[in-house]
Formats: sequence, structure tokens, C-alpha cells
Amino acid sequence: MLIIENIRLAFSTIMANKMRSFLTMLGMIIGISAVVAISAMGNGGKYQIEKSMEQFGTNRLLVFMNWENEKDLRARDFLEERDIQAIKRIEGIEAITPYYENWTSIKVEDKYMDIVLVGANRDSQFITNVEILKGRFINDNDVNNYRNNIVISEKEARELFGSIDILGEIVTVDSYRGDIDFRIVGISKYEDNLFSPGMNAGTAQVYVPLSTVMKIFNESTYQGINMKVSDRKDMDRIGDQVIGLLERLHDNKDMYMVVNMEEMLEIVAGVIKTISRVLALIAGIALLVGGIGIMNIMLVSVSERVREIGIKKAIGARRNTILVQFLIESSIISLLGGIIGVAFGVGLSILISSLLDMPPIISVREVVFASLLSMTLGVVFGVYPANRAAKMDPIDALGHE
Repeated sequence: MLIIENIRLAFSTIMANKMRSFLTMLGMIIGISAVVAISAMGNGGKYQIEKSMEQFGTNRLLVFMNWENEKDLRARDFLEERDIQAIKRIEGIEAITPYYENWTSIKVEDKYMDIVLVGANRDSQFITNVEILKGRFINDNDVNNYRNNIVISEKEARELFGSIDILGEIVTVDSYRGDIDFRIVGISKYEDNLFSPGMNAGTAQVYVPLSTVMKIFNESTYQGINMKVSDRKDMDRIGDQVIGLLERLHDNKDMYMVVNMEEMLEIVAGVIKTISRVLALIAGIALLVGGIGIMNIMLVSVSERVREIGIKKAIGARRNTILVQFLIESSIISLLGGIIGVAFGVGLSILISSLLDMPPIISVREVVFASLLSMTLGVVFGVYPANRAAKMDPIDALGHE
């Protein structure tokens, strides 16, 4: 009953000094809202990276030229078909395809779009996890016969035609040879992927037969090599073997680099984790300031209620009774600030995440933790004022003006 009475007394004191109570809670509100928002955005960022990784393709290795050593580059160092055939013989490679892309634009009547043409073959869909919504992907027949077939994403389809039911329609591709007509054979799902390699990062994928794009841009060598590895455990071994093989074939060291997308994921996730920790530290400072504010206001409250404390002690109130009264009051102020902070943090995370186009993932466990943390801080920072009130001499307190 004593605890319930103290809770009622705490609420009546808070309501009697609304503005002061709110200003007391403000530091706690800011700190807790920052903790919740940072947690939600961190979880959302991690989810977005994992989703992009799944879309990009698991167990995937990319081989590129090491342009940092461009001064040592020779014509014979560029990647070509003999490299593909040699790498195929390495045990553990499930699929392999050359990589080539280039900037251009496509048009339909008076509508233009800047795009990146990506050379593809039958294995490209398997390696890159392209999801076809309508029609089909590029096949061996397209590549062998230099067909002018194209797979565009639903994004281009809707912007150019206003629909994805456009199989068989013609789009015109701009090239240095002049305008070239391509027939649409497939519509792919649009994925704004964080891990898209090369120039097409953040741009919808537009696929044409590899042989066709090489012919259009008059190229005979590749920009890179895409590979899918059977076992994730073998990725480092296969990557080292591929680099070693290319160095022997071209008799040149340090001209090739392999990108392990899982390692890149770990690096990006580590960066996000570090940033989240730094932001959490800043939020922790805000919580500390909020706690000091609570202690300060509770000291003021004790000073204002000296006679009340003296009367209670004179009629038999024990030290623990006074101590618990003020601890409950400080913890309720902190808890209310925490609850408001959680609500504000959830709203803030939703707003920021919508601006950054990523999902806010709010953990119930972290929300409960934030609320308990605020109440704990209230108790911790309320100990000194409560102890000061509890130690007052009743005679001195009654004589206080």
C-alpha cells in the first residue's frame, strides 16, 4: 500500500509542476528516442544489406583488372575467352560467365532513358539471381547468333511503355554504329541493389546477348569474370587459384583482383556497427545529461518540501519511507520520459527510414530495454537527492522557512 501511495503522490507532484517535470524529462526523451531510432535504423540497414546480398547472388566471386597498376598494363593482360575456358577447369566452380557492360541509351518514339547494357549468356541468370516476370532470359541461341534481343526491367517497361505486357515490342539502342533496334524477349524484376558491380550500381539491369554487346562496342576482351562457387567454404581457395592461374597465363603479377561479396558484406556490416556504436555513445551522453537533470530537479524538489519531510518524520515516518518516496518519484519521471522517448524514437526512425528508402526494424526487446534503462537511470540519479531527504533531522526540517 505504501508503494501505491507513493506512486500516487509522485504523479500528483508531477502534475502540479507540469512544465518543470517535462523539462526534467527532456534529456531522457532525447536520449531514449536516439537509442531507439539508432537501433531501428541499424537493424534496417543490416537487413537491407543482407537482402541486397541475396539478390546479388550467394557464393559469388568477381574478377576484375587491378587498375591501380595501370602503368604496368599490357595489351595481352586483358581478360579474354581463353581465360574463361581455363578457369572452368578449376574444381568447385559451379558456373562462370564473362562480364562486360557499357553506358548508352534506349528510346521508344520520343521517350529516352540512359541505361547500361549488360552482356549476358545463359549462366548469367543463374549467377546473378535475375527474376523474370514476363518472357525469358538471354539464351545460348541469342549469343551464338548475335541476336538483337533484350531483357529490360519492369522499371524501364513502365516508364517507356506504361506496362510490362510488352513482349515482342521494339526499343532502339543508341551506339556509335548508329541506332539499333532490339526486340524485348523478357521483363525482369527491378532490384535497386547495393552490391551491383561496375557502372550499373543503383541502375536497373538491361541485358543483351554478350556477343551482341561486344560487337556493338567493337570489343574483344572482357571487363571481368563472374563466378558462382559450389561451396561457400571454398571461396577463398578458388579466388586464390583464379588469380594465380591468370598471372601464369598472362605472365604478369598484381594485375588482377578478386572480389568476395561475402567479405564485402562483412566490411559494410562492420562499418554500420561502428557507426551505430558511435551514435549510441552520443545518445548515452544525452542520457547522462538527462540523468543529471533529474538529479538536479529532485534536489530542488527536496529543498521545496523540507517542512513536509519534517512533518512526516515527526509523526513516525522512517528514513527508508522518505528514501523510497523520492526514489519512486525520480524513477517515474524517468520512466515517463523513457516512454515518450520510445514513441518519439519509433516515429523518428520511421521518418528517417522512409527518406533513406529502407525498412525500420524495431525490436521489442530493445524497446523494453530502453524503457527499463530510463527507469534505472531515474533510480541511480535519484539516490543522492532521496538520501539527502531521508537523512534530514526532523527538528531542523520543521524549523525550515
